[in-house]
Amino acid sequence: MAIIRKPRSTGEAQRLCERYGELDGSISAMEEARDVAIAKANAMVDADLAPLLKEREAIEEKLAAWWDEAGDALTGPKRKSIELGGCVIGTRQGRPKLYISGDERDVRDVLNGLRWAKPFLRVTTSLDKAALMRGLDGKHAKALVELGVTRAEGERTFYVQRTEQGGTQAKI
Repeated sequence: MAIIRKPRSTGEAQRLCERYGELDGSISAMEEARDVAIAKANAMVDADLAPLLKEREAIEEKLAAWWDEAGDALTGPKRKSIELGGCVIGTRQGRPKLYISGDERDVRDVLNGLRWAKPFLRVTTSLDKAALMRGLDGKHAKALVELGVTRAEGERTFYVQRTEQGGTQAKI
């Protein structure tokens, strides 16, 4: 890699931009070639995997039916799984889930009216940042500033990107 210096003229900056465009084009072409190669490799592996996955799924289905009948006799009252043929086979109980028949909002509204139901409700409050930004220009601006609410201007960032229009040199 050559030493790259800060341009001292518009001509030098133009040459750097042209080189940047060439590099960006080469990088894009290489990344696209990589993506195509990865897609081809994935397709080959997926084709090889498909019958294996199908067979494994069929075995799992048959073992599940067999386990429903034989599992309790093999595990005893406290265990839910055993090691068999290089695998662990068994069942596990999922976590219980709350089910609410009907509209959840109706249940919430009824619970909200009951004194004993307060532990079952959650109230959240958050700042409306868009409203606060507008408020900094309004009648409550001074009070908001006293609370520590201020406007921070967006950060200025430099960018350079390759164009796809006339005047662009692209040697790919």
